Amino acid sequence: MGSRFVLAQISDTHVRADDGGVAARQLKKALAQAREYEADVILLTGDLVNDERADEYGVLSEIISDPSAPLYLMPGNHDDRALMRAAFPAHKYWPREGHLSFVIENYPVRVVCVDQIVPGETHGMLTEVQADWLRQTLADEPEKPTIVALHHPPFKTHDLLFDKIGLLDGDLFASVIAEHRQVSRVICGHHHRVSFGQSAHAPVIVAPSSSWTYGLALNDGQPVAPITSEEPGWMLHVWTEAGFASHYMGL
Repeated sequence: MGSRFVLAQISDTHVRADDGGVAARQLKKALAQAREYEADVILLTGDLVNDERADEYGVLSEIISDPSAPLYLMPGNHDDRALMRAAFPAHKYWPREGHLSFVIENYPVRVVCVDQIVPGETHGMLTEVQADWLRQTLADEPEKPTIVALHHPPFKTHDLLFDKIGLLDGDLFASVIAEHRQVSRVICGHHHRVSFGQSAHAPVIVAPSSSWTYGLALNDGQPVAPITSEEPGWMLHVWTEAGFASHYMGL
């Protein structure tokens, strides 16, 4: 195992079966770039499909059938846990029932993936049970550099819409992160734009959508979730013993 670890984070792919293949083509571009940059792991951080439909997961399954590196899937608020389990039976890293939280091991960096979606809702929620799972999982490897991944940003972004539909209990999440200094990055998606924040001591990086981007509604009267000219893309996270660097990769 080398002393470098490269994680390709692709988020908010919103694959559809009826959009002429637009989202699918964008995802294929991102996967091709991840291959070019020799990613060790590819992680899709939620909103895999657009409408929680089995045929959409079928399209996604075809796209990711031959990845250049081990590929892992997390749910977002546009996903359905049961349909994901049915569509991807080879993804054995998920628990057999309940939340789809899991850990990516056997690399220089540990990646702890937290499922905090609320079925039927747009916002996210970290329950006490999930917080206990995260706390114990992090306690298992207190000395190893760690990334925690989730779908909803756990900090206030000041966007008029997305703060209402983000992780509603970011303080609980931050309290768990604060106990574990080995957490060097928190990564997420959901906002369809690049932004940066903090949870306890850990920098938080919000990945863009690979399909389309949203602008920022900061002040009263500004349109919420406007489509902008900012490019869709994905994030490339690189770790060496010197630390982390994260790069926005445009599509």
